[in-house]
Amino acid sequence: MKNYSSTGKMKMLPLAMSLLSMPAWVSTASAQALEEVLVTAERREGSLQDTPISITAITSDGIEKRGITSTDDMFASMPSMGGYSAPGSRGATSLSIRGISGGVASNISLDPAVGMYMDGVYVGKMLGGAMDVAQIERIEVLRGPQGTLYGRNSTAGAINVISRKPLGEFAVDLTGGLGNYGLRTLKGSVDLDSVGTVGEGAGKLSAAFNFLKKDRDGLYENYSGGSDFDSMDRTAWRAALRWEVTEDLTVDYIYDHSELDEVGALQKVVGFTALTTQGTSRLDFLKNTVLPNAQGLAMVPGSDPRISSRWIPSINKTIEAYERALERGEGRPKGGWAENAPISENDSNGHSITAELFLGEHETFGEVTFKSITAYRDIETYVFGDLDDIDSSLDVNGVGAYNDSLHGALLQLYGGSSGFSFPLVDSVWNAVDQLGAGHSLQDTNSEYEQLSQEFQLIGSTPQLDYTLGLFWFEDESNYDRRAAFALPLAGRQAEKYTLNTDALAVYGQGTYRFAQLEDRLALTIGLRYTEEKKAVDYDFGQVVSPFGTTPARSTSLDNNFYNFSYNTTLAYDFADNINGFLRYATGYRSGGYNGEIFGNGFEEETIEQVEVGVKTDWLDNRLRVNAGLYGYKYDDLQTSVIDTSSGTAASGIINAGVAERWGSEIEISAAPIEAMVVSLAYSYIHGDFAEYPSTCLNGQCINGSKESKRGNSPSNKVNLSVDYTFAQTAIGDFSVFVDANWQDSWEQVSLAPAIISDGMGGQGVYSFPVRSMDERTVINGRLSLSNIPVDKGELMVSLWGNNLTDDDYPAYGINFQALGLETEQYGAPRTYGLELRYRF
Repeated sequence: MKNYSSTGKMKMLPLAMSLLSMPAWVSTASAQALEEVLVTAERREGSLQDTPISITAITSDGIEKRGITSTDDMFASMPSMGGYSAPGSRGATSLSIRGISGGVASNISLDPAVGMYMDGVYVGKMLGGAMDVAQIERIEVLRGPQGTLYGRNSTAGAINVISRKPLGEFAVDLTGGLGNYGLRTLKGSVDLDSVGTVGEGAGKLSAAFNFLKKDRDGLYENYSGGSDFDSMDRTAWRAALRWEVTEDLTVDYIYDHSELDEVGALQKVVGFTALTTQGTSRLDFLKNTVLPNAQGLAMVPGSDPRISSRWIPSINKTIEAYERALERGEGRPKGGWAENAPISENDSNGHSITAELFLGEHETFGEVTFKSITAYRDIETYVFGDLDDIDSSLDVNGVGAYNDSLHGALLQLYGGSSGFSFPLVDSVWNAVDQLGAGHSLQDTNSEYEQLSQEFQLIGSTPQLDYTLGLFWFEDESNYDRRAAFALPLAGRQAEKYTLNTDALAVYGQGTYRFAQLEDRLALTIGLRYTEEKKAVDYDFGQVVSPFGTTPARSTSLDNNFYNFSYNTTLAYDFADNINGFLRYATGYRSGGYNGEIFGNGFEEETIEQVEVGVKTDWLDNRLRVNAGLYGYKYDDLQTSVIDTSSGTAASGIINAGVAERWGSEIEISAAPIEAMVVSLAYSYIHGDFAEYPSTCLNGQCINGSKESKRGNSPSNKVNLSVDYTFAQTAIGDFSVFVDANWQDSWEQVSLAPAIISDGMGGQGVYSFPVRSMDERTVINGRLSLSNIPVDKGELMVSLWGNNLTDDDYPAYGINFQALGLETEQYGAPRTYGLELRYRF
């Protein structure tokens, strides 16, 4: 049976941080020493401590103890990393590293800023569930621009996920679990005995199969009677084949499939935006203007009877709903309302073939290996439902909590006719009956597929390690959006578009060790040249609203982008256990087109970063101290904004200008006593925008450079964990793992400028308040009894709990600006459960 043990144009950087540290998640509490961790961050295996890059690696042991199955589970534990799940779109995750964000993940027009690689395959969009089912051997998070070896759009960094290869012998690993909120999980893997012999005949074939089923009831009750919010229903499976033809040739094939059919998180209404630049309250407008005027119009002889029978009752229902929302305020609720529960359906498939051929040892080129990675992935998603928790459903009389924009429109119409009916007001009422009077509605289908081919030539001589590569990538996104906001005023428009990418890159990187200095000094130089073509076909249907018809629009656009990215790293071994490095690197993310807004093109972004780092081991490898200090300049960075100018809420993309920032990561791990590892990590990010577009109207401006903030990234973050096997008994080994994560508040977006009513019949510029996500402290823990005596194999039982203190924190919020609402979604409350794992 298998042994399962885990094996430069830069300003001067402010030198304001002391160097301290390194995290325990790269180690296991097996003895009074820290385990060496091997990584493949530079496309070849090497020690984490000898790799001159800011990198955090989580081994399989740490992955298990943290319960990591997706990117959502991961970013809380990582230094300098932030993120959130896209509201209303499960499986779409936005990640940021060092204050660099990829934007709204549910907008498939955007390429991620954090490049994700599954077994060497670049994943083009943050969708799908490949991580859900893979038996992950290691996760490596590389911080800073990875412009050469991980060059496609990895301006913030890269996540390298490495799965376990088939064992080649029969083995079974099963985990079943139960938890609160009706959680039920079953995860397993089966390895089969290999067939054949390496180097003989057809060679040796090994196979492994994985599966996952995870269900959970909703975390929040749906008071409207529909499905509860924030449920879970995921199924996934995976097959991995390893064909070892000869000692020099190996071919790996992986297929993964995942399905998701869930109700999304509750989007709680916590406030309302100002109605005018004078700060007019929407609730006061309803109570003090709309309602008394409607009551007065209803008293006019011969006035439209619908004022009394439908409009006034609906005004009162809206006032009641708005007062209730304000009374509840911020904070995690037990439930909420929605006439249309927000559902997400995802279906993804992935295929990859990796062939590795050892070409032998040559006098000039040293040991050379050729590698080919061919991959295809497709994803289909469907999202539908509300992005708020105000139930605006209509009763049999057509009465409901209409959105305040509709009430304002009816007041204007009836005010002009002294309360009498006329064709336009009839058209509005007919549209209400057909489309409803809700505040928000998602209704979107999307299809995405990608195809990539990469060739690598990896060589090594006594003094030089090098990698040469050729990378080709294409993808296609088909999007059909029928979202609607402030129904029915803007109608519902079928917004269809197709996006295409064709990318080609050639790259090379080499590390030379100077024999004259006993190989202590190493120089790394990397270069990548990229060509990309982006194309979009817009097909926006006509919009029929009560106020007329907007003609259909269509056009096709394309653009080409070119870039040289490069990096230079100087590394020096001051002693066998003290390694330092100085790194200058650039990165690039291509421009493109935003399909959600007609004709919205954006330019490429570039980044330059300087970093100094140190990696050290002390006290016979019982103390590990790693740290880094960096600064970067970001030009034309692509920033997501909420655009409501068309009467709907869409994710806009702008080139914000220039950001100059600096920060530090400080990480420590220690083995103070036998079988215990304690870790501490602190990360800090400083700086906002040096340049940001201003919004102006009639000589009045909102100065973007002064008012914008760094979005989607906390300035301070602390991670602390303790891993301790505290008793070895006749019935097994008792261990405890506690993981505490704190981060301070952060802004939802950088800036929310708009042009709205000035309250005097005109318009003016206004900056809506940006929602700030509160600081949070989340403590997770696991108590395990392992090595339970059984006749065959290994048995382990674990009690786990997440968010043990039931911290009430918002995970993300949306300011809908001119559409009126401010919403928040919350991190999961305290959850806990029991797991039983058996393997042999």
